[in-house]
Amino acid sequence: MKELDPHLAVFKAVADKRSFSQAAKSLHISQPAISLQIQSLEENLGARVFDRNNKRVVLTQAGKTFYKYVTQIIELYDQAQKEIAELTGLVKGKIKIGASLTIGEYVIPRIAGHFCKDHPEVNLTINIANTEEITKHLLTNTLDIGVVEGPIKHSDLVLEKFMDDELVVIVPVDHPWAKKDTIEMDSLLSQPFVLRESGSGTRQIMENRLKQFGVSPDDLQITMELGSTQAIKEAVEVGLGVSIISKWALKKDLKFNYLGMTRIDNCTFDRGFYLVYNKHHFLTQATETFIKLLKSDSLTDILIER
Repeated sequence: MKELDPHLAVFKAVADKRSFSQAAKSLHISQPAISLQIQSLEENLGARVFDRNNKRVVLTQAGKTFYKYVTQIIELYDQAQKEIAELTGLVKGKIKIGASLTIGEYVIPRIAGHFCKDHPEVNLTINIANTEEITKHLLTNTLDIGVVEGPIKHSDLVLEKFMDDELVVIVPVDHPWAKKDTIEMDSLLSQPFVLRESGSGTRQIMENRLKQFGVSPDDLQITMELGSTQAIKEAVEVGLGVSIISKWALKKDLKFNYLGMTRIDNCTFDRGFYLVYNKHHFLTQATETFIKLLKSDSLTDILIER
């Protein structure tokens, strides 16, 4: 099946993003092209669909009416594609995935690579962001699914665990703790500590678990906050502090002796990685097939393949 009239996709992207520039970015086309599509659409409809004031884009009354029908048209088109794909057995289409940083950097690329080998007709896009940002995009239907580390509670979102994870203490490879299986909690509080940014799932899990042991985030000797697991690993490697990150992010670092790892005595940081999607958002066959892979027994084998 051919793509729908591009005017519809452009219109919905601008309406959802409330921005011509953000719509252009999400659709991977230029902003002038977006403007031309909307201008052409308004000429065909004989009405303005957007008001543009002070760099804000809002739907006019005509735009709100049109948006209601465009949403239905796109959903019906997706449903038709899904049913036809089920008849032909060919999985194709687009999947927009939001992945929180640790999963996006160290877990989902291998899963996506395996999926795309089996389903080459699927165009898969991965947007890496923190859990809070992914939640916002799911609620506005600008993502099909999210894979996140932090807990999400919202009545419109479905949350399902698809694999287990553990947070561990990382140290420079020549640090005394690198040769220890466990350390005391008080020892952790005496060391310079490199922290993930506010809003990350890893930070939420770590802080919540420490609080259960009577440790406030203010008790840590925080030297810096960084926005990615990779940045934290590099900071720890050069001796700027210790940190707590996902065990999945350490496979190569431990193999090549770049970093050391230990755990806190009697304090585990077990957590899950979660699939999340908007229960009101239509899931295409391609999306459902990807979800099925996330829930499959073969997932661990895919991740530990060399």
